[in-house]
Amino acid sequence: MNRALWSKSLLEARALLAALALLMFAFNWLFVWLTSLVDLGAYKIIMQALPGEFRSMINLPIAKLATDTGRIALAYIDPVAVFAVLSWALARGSDCVAGEIGRGTMEMLLAQPVSRLSVLAIHAVVTTLGAAVLAIAAWLGTAQGIIACKLADEAPLAAFVPAAGNLFALTFFLSAVSSMISACESYRWRAIGIMGGFYMIELVIKVVGRLAPKFDWLLYGTFLGAFEPQVLVVNPERVWELSWRYDGTLIGLGLAAYIIAAVVFCRRDLPAPL
Repeated sequence: MNRALWSKSLLEARALLAALALLMFAFNWLFVWLTSLVDLGAYKIIMQALPGEFRSMINLPIAKLATDTGRIALAYIDPVAVFAVLSWALARGSDCVAGEIGRGTMEMLLAQPVSRLSVLAIHAVVTTLGAAVLAIAAWLGTAQGIIACKLADEAPLAAFVPAAGNLFALTFFLSAVSSMISACESYRWRAIGIMGGFYMIELVIKVVGRLAPKFDWLLYGTFLGAFEPQVLVVNPERVWELSWRYDGTLIGLGLAAYIIAAVVFCRRDLPAPL
């Protein structure tokens, strides 16, 4: 029966995963191409003319931004990339329990010889594999763009691997928290709303922490403080230290969320289908 669960989870995920992976690959390739069209000298002048608050949001010094490597790294924090991973996390996480209950299929699913833990675990593994596919697609798009486009500076492909890893860690965390909320809920739309509200609150905390130096301590209170792929790219001498700190935080919190989701789901009473 576990084989049937694997097939079900993979079939449900494949269309969305294919679309988002294509988006990540194409966007990162396009980002490199657009970067190659802008003169470095002109770009540096533009960045120097921008308010300091804008540069603090990027969290990179001008010297690093005035390189092709630094500019390409910004693709990993672009709203398009964040939208893709958030869409995957919300769609998959909210569906694992609340989605099945809302469709009236959870009772039928659990009537089979499977445990609740298996249902949640298989769903989590497929979601995690999808998160890895999105991160790899982003890196492959960057790599293909660097190979195909003529850049003013050398941009080593290996420099963007930690950024892709940080993107994976963020997706894993968001998927885990979405699954945790879903395990507590019976309506998918409500699980999505709660997760969306949680993300927006965390985003506001990060913005305040970046823009107001006296409130920079707020960055320790948001998971987005551990999402800094552009910093990993431009600091190769500290990449291992920062990767352990950022990725370890996100993955550790994600594992904790999955454990909570498993405990809640295995103990809760499920509503009868209407």
